[in-house]
Amino acid sequence: MAIYHLSAKLISRAGGRSSVAAAAYRSGGRLHDARQDLAHDYSRKGGVVHAEILAPETAPEWMRDRDQLWNAVEAVEKRKDAQLAREIEVALPRELDRGGRLELLRGFVQRAFVDRGMIADIAVHEGRARDGQGQPHAHIMLTLRELTGEGFGKKARDWNAPDLLLGWREAWARDANAALERAGRSERIDHRSLPVQRDEAQQQAVRARSAGRDDQADDRERAVVALDREPQPKIGPAAHAMEKRGMTTERGDAFRAAQARNAERAELGGRQLELRLELMARGRAFVSAARAQLDQLWQRAESAMTRIRERIMREAERPRARDGRDERDVRGGRDEIEAREGPGVTEGRDGLDEAAARRAAVLGRHVAPRAQPEHDVGRERVAPDDPGRDRREAIIGRHHDTGQEGHAGGIERDVAARSGEDRDQERRDDILGRGRNGAPERGQGRDRGRER
Repeated sequence: MAIYHLSAKLISRAGGRSSVAAAAYRSGGRLHDARQDLAHDYSRKGGVVHAEILAPETAPEWMRDRDQLWNAVEAVEKRKDAQLAREIEVALPRELDRGGRLELLRGFVQRAFVDRGMIADIAVHEGRARDGQGQPHAHIMLTLRELTGEGFGKKARDWNAPDLLLGWREAWARDANAALERAGRSERIDHRSLPVQRDEAQQQAVRARSAGRDDQADDRERAVVALDREPQPKIGPAAHAMEKRGMTTERGDAFRAAQARNAERAELGGRQLELRLELMARGRAFVSAARAQLDQLWQRAESAMTRIRERIMREAERPRARDGRDERDVRGGRDEIEAREGPGVTEGRDGLDEAAARRAAVLGRHVAPRAQPEHDVGRERVAPDDPGRDRREAIIGRHHDTGQEGHAGGIERDVAARSGEDRDQERRDDILGRGRNGAPERGQGRDRGRER
């Protein structure tokens, strides 16, 4: 995986250091320190794959010579504790090839340092990491003074601003990620601290889980586990050299102890994460299966409800059809009687309506009663006056109206009742097949019996 590293430090005489010696070591060359009259030869040092100097366009040509450049820096600084140079160390992405790493480094140095007026002496090293893979990195030595014509001017104090260093750290991460993206790599680096990165990854995991992107949420949670580690202390060049010779150092012990704690934390966090992800996967599978079963049950319920509705609709249509047939039968019978016996004959007949009402009651339906037609007095035959009618009505408690209108109304009701009874009797006789001659004979026999 790509590793982010950018550190800055000052090379100072207060620590007994020399800018000429530092440049010779980093470039893997041989330089002579004129101030101390010392030769620093690191030409047999291995691991240096590239070294060059980048300077502003306004810089004189001699400043592009490493020996002349750093001897001039030593000459311009008079204090015994003078700050001589600033060193920037960056880890180059091992996912890029050598040409891609060099292009990334040159672009970053030009934009971040050279364009501000600094002279940069860069050296690319390819060492061997503890995991056995390559460890490409670069050392960048920067001048601290402004350029004035053919030499150095005053020191630029604004280059020491902490915000400027933060900007360099962010710019390196941005440029390295852009190079990785151009190379088609998915690895990325981040200049922020581990707690900040861990909190952001946790928030991304929560958002992805809420949005239903479970795979992305799982990746973010794995990133949270990987970022949950303590920073590992630096060993330093001296202790590293002693460790290489088989000697045990305090810095080496502290580094290994931090590595062991981080490994234990990563293993425990990884097991917990896998267990949680497994439980979540089982929960999702259970919910999915339950949802499928509920969908099937719902489909069955909908199908049953559809069948019930269809059955109810069919049952509701059957009484309507029977009502229509009954009404048609009643109308057909009435029309048949009127066609046979003449208009007005069916007035006062409630037998058909009563029969229809009885059938409706049996079937559980309601049939509205037929409106009784008004009697036409002009068309009715006036029955002969019955002398005993008043006496019978008085006996049963009826009041006989002696007025003309009351008398006419009584006549109309009697005529209608008798006509209806006669017609009903005739129809029953017709249905039973009996003749009409027997009725007068029976009537005459009753009259003879009363005369005796």
